[in-house]
Amino acid sequence: MERASASLTSMGYDVTGSLFAFLPALDSTPESWMIAVTVGIGILCMMLLTPLVIRLAKQLGWVAFPQEDRWHDRPVALMGGIAIFGSSVVAVTLSGAYEFYSWPVWLAGGLVFFAGLADDLYDIRPEAKLVVQILATVLLLYAGFAFWRGGPFWLSVPLTFLWVIGVTNAVNLIDGMDGLAAGLAAIAASIIGLVAWMIGITQVAVVAGAVAGAAAGFLIFNFQPARIFMGDCGSMFLGFTLATLALTVQGKGGPFAATLVPIVVLAVPIFDTTFVTITRILNGVPVTQGGTDHTMHRLVTLGLSERRTVLLLYTVSAIFGLSTLAVYQSTASLFYALALLAIVGLVGFGMYLWSAHPKTTGQPEPVFTQRFGAVMRAMFGGAGWKSFVGTVADLLLVAATFIAAHHLRFGATPPGDVYEVMLTALPAVIGLKIAIFYIANLYHGIWRHAGTPELVRLVGASTLASLITYLGLIIAFGANTIAPAVVVIDWMLTTGAIGLLRFGFRGLRQYFASHRTEGPRAVIYGNDPTALLAVRYFRQPDTEIDRTIVGFLSDEPDQQGLHTQGLSILGTLDHLPETCTQYDIDEVIVTAPNLSSEEKEIIQRECIAHGVTCRYFSVSLDPHPESGNASLSSGDGASRTDLPHMSSRSS
Repeated sequence: MERASASLTSMGYDVTGSLFAFLPALDSTPESWMIAVTVGIGILCMMLLTPLVIRLAKQLGWVAFPQEDRWHDRPVALMGGIAIFGSSVVAVTLSGAYEFYSWPVWLAGGLVFFAGLADDLYDIRPEAKLVVQILATVLLLYAGFAFWRGGPFWLSVPLTFLWVIGVTNAVNLIDGMDGLAAGLAAIAASIIGLVAWMIGITQVAVVAGAVAGAAAGFLIFNFQPARIFMGDCGSMFLGFTLATLALTVQGKGGPFAATLVPIVVLAVPIFDTTFVTITRILNGVPVTQGGTDHTMHRLVTLGLSERRTVLLLYTVSAIFGLSTLAVYQSTASLFYALALLAIVGLVGFGMYLWSAHPKTTGQPEPVFTQRFGAVMRAMFGGAGWKSFVGTVADLLLVAATFIAAHHLRFGATPPGDVYEVMLTALPAVIGLKIAIFYIANLYHGIWRHAGTPELVRLVGASTLASLITYLGLIIAFGANTIAPAVVVIDWMLTTGAIGLLRFGFRGLRQYFASHRTEGPRAVIYGNDPTALLAVRYFRQPDTEIDRTIVGFLSDEPDQQGLHTQGLSILGTLDHLPETCTQYDIDEVIVTAPNLSSEEKEIIQRECIAHGVTCRYFSVSLDPHPESGNASLSSGDGASRTDLPHMSSRSS
């Protein structure tokens, strides 16, 4: 697919009467500069319009107050979508790019905006908004825009309704945290604009730039802590506009763009909507009901801050979006391989969000658990359903990595004979590797508690599978046909992908636990195995003793500044005063097992002097009361009755 080199004028882009007519120096500039100017106009308009909308909202009472099914905890001005809509219209009008789309498209966008505005003002029924979205989609079809244009009519039309209505509501549903929807819209519009520029439809790139500029400008007022919310009028308008832009690029690009751009660029809102829809249906909760069970809410519940959650979802969206550019000129088989990897990853992440059981308001998670678990146990018996899911995931991963290995070895397009062998051998490779994985007992483990032994078994199984596969390919196709480098790359990709899937749950659990802030803030005095055990214990989601561990104190000065378990060694006991002040410490938890009485007294005095509680954490084994055997303690002379055990000496 060749990059467009034609100028705006040669493409029929009439700049007469537009903003650029008043800027003669820009008439001869590259198209990229015109797009950049349009982005700047969108940002500037937002900076001028948004303060006016905030003032108007406060005067007219357009304010969102905290509710049980909403995330914010303070009154915030509404109707930011008015500024987004106005800035987008102004930027597109001044640029002259409005001529690319016919009147039905602009009418459809206006209908969606005013439907959202009516919902913000009068709280109209969901079916009323749906009717407007259907009418807007009909107008798009009338204007000639359809999903999979050129495909069967009976399939293209339903897919168009599903796409436009789905994306419109996906962006609307994900607008539940400061700055999230606006940032994702800015990223998506930017990626679509880049793709449009690459394939030569610069007017669409300009329109996308106007939307990206408006969304980015809104972030100045909407990022945490938000001064204004966009409301349904803003989120629905952005969703509909992104859906329309994606359809445009899909229709003008080749068949590869038809698959890539619409879905991948908007992966984050599509995933969130799909995830919430499935979990609510299984829970018997209305899909249209507000709630705090979305992806971003669950991430915060699991331990991330709101700002870190938003930035994380920005990053994921950008990675998915940029991947469309990276593989835009590659073969369809590589795209399908990458799509399989992405699907397995997203499904695995969704299962983790479900299994984490965040405490969401009004969402009876146990009902979902009971129904899902009952169905899977009935089909596969006991915990066997997890093995079934793992097998299916490995099947997809093995297929994806085998294809990706050939493309990495031979470039974007492997030679014809190599490509034919790859497709012919693929089913046999899948079957052979899955069989070896089964024999190696990769499907008979509890992987969320996996450790080094499981990792060694995984690497061994993958190595054996690759060697046997290589021998089988040599026998079937000849030694000169199979490149050894492909086998090595395939082994690396397969081992890495399956290992990431197996250890992903554990890694995610530890990552979120390291950011959880529940219970008193504590520093651990000690840097021994018991100290590490204490950190892991306090990070367990179901522990009865909630603590936020902020770091360690150690007896060894040269360890200061080092990190372990994601926490820093803040210094020695002499640094306790500044540590308590800087990190707002409530407790000092002592784990060193061999402290003398004098050392304990020193620690106690320091804690009393700085107004913090001193506690002792240890691991012990106690015999049954009737056995009469002596207790096995941690070595500090104190009797232990719990496993683990934490005693206290309060200041």
